[in-house]
Amino acid sequence: MNTLPATSADDGLLITAGGYEDLRVELESLQGGVGRELSERLRNARQDGHLADNPPLFDLLEEQAQLDRRIAVLEAQLAAAQIAAPTTEGRAGIGSRVRVRDLEVGKTVEYELVGAIEPKVGNGRVSIAAPVGRALVGQRVGARIDVETPGGTLPLEILSVLPANAQRLARKAA
Repeated sequence: MNTLPATSADDGLLITAGGYEDLRVELESLQGGVGRELSERLRNARQDGHLADNPPLFDLLEEQAQLDRRIAVLEAQLAAAQIAAPTTEGRAGIGSRVRVRDLEVGKTVEYELVGAIEPKVGNGRVSIAAPVGRALVGQRVGARIDVETPGGTLPLEILSVLPANAQRLARKAA
């Protein structure tokens, strides 16, 4: 896994260090406890006999196939993921916390920009592949941008850009 600048919205393989860790923990969970528990349930269902007409066994086999697919996806994502280096020149990038004002309604919102493959998007976390995230990447404080969203144009002004490392330090100090 390499570290790349966090300002490229075109690279779907960029991810925050926290997002990488979340994916790694999910993979370990699926390969460990969840996978072992499912294997045990499958073994018990097979021991019940009547393999030709055993709906619980078929359900468990489908569940196993879904688990195997998710593990394969996670392994591929982790192998290809590149942790984005925190931006230091005042530009928004992956891992940055960006506070913006909606110029139409005056509402202020804060977004954490994350990679396109990151889990837990929402609640203030915006993928750089989403319209708002894509528009914010590379912007500086004071910039005014018009974001084309499915709901229409969203005029925003960037109020602050806090690098990923600075937000962690601020949380520890509080």
